[in-house]
Amino acid sequence: MDIKQTMDVRTLCLGALMGSEATGYEIRKMFEDGTFSHFQIASLGSIYPALTKLTQDGMVTFVEREQENRPDKKVYQLTSEGRRTFLRTLLQTRPGEDRYRSDILFMLTFAEELPVELTEALIDEFAARHEMTQIQIDPENPEKDNCPLAHGRDENGAPSPGCRFVAGLGQAMCEATLDFIRRNKDGLIEELRTRKDKKT
Repeated sequence: MDIKQTMDVRTLCLGALMGSEATGYEIRKMFEDGTFSHFQIASLGSIYPALTKLTQDGMVTFVEREQENRPDKKVYQLTSEGRRTFLRTLLQTRPGEDRYRSDILFMLTFAEELPVELTEALIDEFAARHEMTQIQIDPENPEKDNCPLAHGRDENGAPSPGCRFVAGLGQAMCEATLDFIRRNKDGLIEELRTRKDKKT
């Protein structure tokens, strides 16, 4: 069996279309601030070439829909072959190592070199982002569709078990981060102020 090491953009696009049809822009939104935004990245510049190749390979089809005062938009839909390919890819993929990227955490690594006020502001912004993320990934939040498997919802519209699990894990990670900040922020700020006072 040919084992893949990472998810490529074509696979990500197939996954985005598992629930329903979507435009390239709507797929980008899923990775920008929607369903997948907290653990995958796919830029608009990579999505459209991937959709073109998937169309050529018979994995997706599209229809062009008219828009008033705007160019027609392409709405993509998964074919049965695309669905089979996506599920086969999931079975043949060994997930790559998770990597967490954060400019704020990189900056905070050098907190002793920064003004204390900036360090405090960075920590507060980091906390605010996690509070917002908790809301965004709440599977019960009616404002957000946090599961691409629309057909996998029950009669009450509840998310599928997998989506609920992933969202719950994300919320638990956010809560752990916020709890750590609540318990450790004041101590860090006090230590930084003490060190700066000794230098002056």
